[in-house]
Amino acid sequence: MARSFYFASGILISAFIYWLRPRARPKRPLPPGPRKLPLLGNLLDVPAKEQWLTFTNWGKDYDSDVIHVEAAGHSLVILNSYGAMDDLLNKRSAIYSGRAFSRVIYELVGWNWLMVLMPYNEAWKERRRLFVRYIHPSDTSLHRASETRQLYVLLNQLINEPDGFLKHIRHMVAASAISMTYGIKVEESNDPFVSQAENTINNLSRSILPGTFLAETFYWLRHIPEGFPGTGWKAKVRQLRSEMLDFLNKPYDAALEAIARGTSTDSFVSRCQQDLRDGRLSYEEEELVKEMAALVFIAGAETTVSAISTFFLAMVCFPDAYKEAQAEVDRVLKGYISEDGDEETLPYLNALLKEVFRWQPVFPMCIFHAVTEDDEYRGYHIPRDSLIIPNVWAFAYDEKMFPEPEKFKPERFLKDGKLHVEGPDPQEVIFGFGRRSFVPYSIMLNQQY
Repeated sequence: MARSFYFASGILISAFIYWLRPRARPKRPLPPGPRKLPLLGNLLDVPAKEQWLTFTNWGKDYDSDVIHVEAAGHSLVILNSYGAMDDLLNKRSAIYSGRAFSRVIYELVGWNWLMVLMPYNEAWKERRRLFVRYIHPSDTSLHRASETRQLYVLLNQLINEPDGFLKHIRHMVAASAISMTYGIKVEESNDPFVSQAENTINNLSRSILPGTFLAETFYWLRHIPEGFPGTGWKAKVRQLRSEMLDFLNKPYDAALEAIARGTSTDSFVSRCQQDLRDGRLSYEEEELVKEMAALVFIAGAETTVSAISTFFLAMVCFPDAYKEAQAEVDRVLKGYISEDGDEETLPYLNALLKEVFRWQPVFPMCIFHAVTEDDEYRGYHIPRDSLIIPNVWAFAYDEKMFPEPEKFKPERFLKDGKLHVEGPDPQEVIFGFGRRSFVPYSIMLNQQY
């Protein structure tokens, strides 16, 4: 009981000191937002689910596309228009390319190798160069074969067990990614590598946001011996670290064994190993290959599953769009599976896919950025180290940009019977902004569709 009292008292005192700490008054006001309470800030205002809807409504309530809140010890700046996102994250990317990450996940669990969490520095740039070198929009040879194999598996699964279509989609995407990345055989169901990857990514996504662990706000808690009240999070950290190491090492080791046995198919790892032997890849870069292999899987797996699942939902909810797309597919492909180069002959289907991304964005709030120095925007003060939240949902439902946004209208991306995108492309916006953008994966995702 006494230990609990002292532990709780320590947290409250630390929070009070944090609140009272001297802070220089900015010359300009913060962006508008809900009233902040002492100590708590806006912690009680931010909902636990579907925050993007609340953020969008705040933009209307305060008549501003830039909103400021404080929660869990963090300054948050919410961008509710593409104009604000473009101004800050694209045009001022030099200072808006930082990354907001969980220190517990990044430092204690050990996900510091994952590009999406890394600060914008030379190590990040080196990984991006390696990524783009092997994952290039104009080269489908790395992923097309594995996607085609898994597509036939998916079609058979849909015929034999149509009610399990969501499970089949997840397996197809994971199997394609594993095959493309590691060149190892994937079972048609209950594959151990697929299960391992799904479990790891699900646990990471639930733990990654700042504020998930109390130790992020009070980092000194990591020094409290396990067993004291409030240290149960340390067991969770050990579990997450063990899962991360298995995810990083086991498929990579299996890939190297398959290459040694001569049973590997063409893959990211096999190409990297060949380039190492030929001297086109330095041995310093060899250490990055394992991490990049895991990144290749993570970069598209959840995005693709979400997008294809939303596509199925749209086809059920909007039968007229489904009939139009099916008629075009039947007319152009005549019963054959789509191949490279068919995209240009299927304008309605391509427009429909862009509308899928707009109607239900895969990442409604994208991935948070962080500003690395104090800034001023439209007369407002943007504090250094603020988390910058591009509210993609607000962009997708902007009536000025997309009239009648609640309606599913693929024709908004067509003109004179051809694909036409006037303004920012929703399919590219979800893959980030500025120096953090991964548009190459957007194009590859369209090819996967």
